[in-house]
Amino acid sequence: MGISTLLLNAFIIIICIFFYQIFWLDKDGKEVRNNVLIGFLSSIAIVLCMAFPFRFHSGYIYDLRLIPIILAVLYGGFRSYIIITIVFVSYRFYLGGNGVFAAVIVYFMATSITMVSKYFLAVFFKKRKILFSTLLTSFCAISFSVYALVNEIRISGKVEPNFIYFLCNYIVINVFTALLSLYLIEGMLERFKMKEKIQRAEKFIVTSELAASIAHEIRNPLTTVYGFMQMFSKNEISETHKGEYLEVILMELEQTQLVINDYLSLVNPQIVEKELLDITPIVHQVIDDILPMASLHNVKVESKSVGSLYINANAIYIKRCLINIAKNGIEAMTNGGCLQINVKKVKNNIVIDIIDSGIGMSPEEINRIALPFYSIKEKGTGLGTMISYGIIKELNGDIEIKSEKGKGTRFSIIIPSA
Repeated sequence: MGISTLLLNAFIIIICIFFYQIFWLDKDGKEVRNNVLIGFLSSIAIVLCMAFPFRFHSGYIYDLRLIPIILAVLYGGFRSYIIITIVFVSYRFYLGGNGVFAAVIVYFMATSITMVSKYFLAVFFKKRKILFSTLLTSFCAISFSVYALVNEIRISGKVEPNFIYFLCNYIVINVFTALLSLYLIEGMLERFKMKEKIQRAEKFIVTSELAASIAHEIRNPLTTVYGFMQMFSKNEISETHKGEYLEVILMELEQTQLVINDYLSLVNPQIVEKELLDITPIVHQVIDDILPMASLHNVKVESKSVGSLYINANAIYIKRCLINIAKNGIEAMTNGGCLQINVKKVKNNIVIDIIDSGIGMSPEEINRIALPFYSIKEKGTGLGTMISYGIIKELNGDIEIKSEKGKGTRFSIIIPSA
């Protein structure tokens, strides 16, 4: 008797807890917003529990309102308390009945004990929160039940067995729902804290890799510059070679500047001006730029295109993207081979295929290829690939990779046509 109604109350409370996870725990926000959200959802649970109560006698409302009340005080702040107090007191007086003052007394008793324990027994409260809350819920439910029994004896002079049976169920369901609610919330908070720890660990790893990557990219040109400057300071360079060595120094410093600009572009991307471009001549320029490197690695470069194909892009950036991927393909062919750069139109997209016959990649390596500072090369940093992905993303395009160990890799760069 009345159990189905109390279980409906329990379901309402659990649903509100899941809504809290959806609207808060999976997102970042401020403490004020969190407290208001806790107060709002707790108020909904309180009102719905009181809207679907079980009435054993006229004027006495039996529901699980105590659970969301205690949860709001436990996990919310003063704002949450003010919100639920206004909602509860207003709605309870609106419902009326003989149990109004009993309900209000139990409410302030429960919230006062919770708040005092929360702020003045903080260490004990943190370690024994579930135990404390369960005992408090039991105490409040028992107190309300005892009050109802005493009042029933005062009015009727006797107590029906069905009423005692119902009150026992009322206490048990209160305790069970409180335990389940606390278990769910603590589990959510634990996952949220674990998520924050993982994010901090990932940031630390990325920072470490960034520092190592910067050191790797800048050390070589700076070492060259440092060596030449020592030679200049000791007058160990003849006049006939000074101009040549100065040109080398300037080239190395320019390379250092380009590396720094690449890293800055990752942190603070700049607005790039786009224009209507024919991708075919740009591909030819890329081939001309990579031919010296291809010759050193005994790699043959081939290309196929179907005439003029237009995209909206920045010529410098799209060229850098193609060069980065093409160079990776050349370096993957340790024993020589053939690099193909083919351009075609597929529906409303321009597809640039860069195909090598190198060492290939495993599915795991393909999945990680766009991650920050990941590279399958021994001395690589992954910076070029990251920049390439960023450039194509800015064009609302995509990069698809097909590869097999020992059989080469196909990078398909897909860009919307103009």
